[in-house]
Amino acid sequence: MTVTKIFITNKSGMKLAGVWSIPKQPTDKAIILAHGITGDKDEVGIFTDLANLLKRNNFAVFRFDFRAHGESTGRSVDMTITGEMEDVKAALNEVKNRGYKNIGLLGASFGGGISALFVSDYQTEFKCLCLWNPTLNYYHCYLSPTKTSIRKFKAHIKNEVAKQGWAYLYGNTFKIGKALLEEMKYLSPYKALKKIGIPTVIIHGTKDKSVPYEDSKKYINNLKGINEFVTIKGSGHGFHGQPYSTQAQTATLKFFQQYLQ
Repeated sequence: MTVTKIFITNKSGMKLAGVWSIPKQPTDKAIILAHGITGDKDEVGIFTDLANLLKRNNFAVFRFDFRAHGESTGRSVDMTITGEMEDVKAALNEVKNRGYKNIGLLGASFGGGISALFVSDYQTEFKCLCLWNPTLNYYHCYLSPTKTSIRKFKAHIKNEVAKQGWAYLYGNTFKIGKALLEEMKYLSPYKALKKIGIPTVIIHGTKDKSVPYEDSKKYINNLKGINEFVTIKGSGHGFHGQPYSTQAQTATLKFFQQYLQ
């Protein structure tokens, strides 16, 4: 089994860092992993572990850093939803150019919303979709947070962006800009689910303090095709720690084994 680090170029000319995990046995099945906002292609190790698990089960895996994240180029203050969708397109092109015919997509957190929006426009390119604790309603998570735990960290964003054109999302390391918030007003991943007909699973933890579990439980019903909802009881955002990471990865593997054919 091999692991190879590369750089790809998106439509805007930005360099995106990516990692291929390729099994020894030939396969025509590949899975793209799309991380969350402020994260990277490793997702604090859980994407790395998932890639290894999928690779051992004869899936090729491509995980990458969105623009302005990890080792990719770009400024976070310029990041947009449509820009990240462009990055997924670059990742898809990379996978297709390598000859893979059966392709799945997994999006986590903010990358889950991006993945839902992207697949709603490009679903003929994918066999199935997996969403981990996805951000499906930007109002509930950013513009008018519904959970006290979210509101505590994000109440300042709208006022600061209106005043100075940007705001720190978490701490003082990741700036988001006005363009991103403006897109959040008219782009709705939960509505995009209504257009998706390929097999889709949503996996979410009941103790998520960053993205409402209740949103996933509600919006799974928007899907018109084969769908599954997997609850990871007691897990916070990202499925970090045991037994949550094992449960999420096992459910993910089972889903791709069933539908990525």
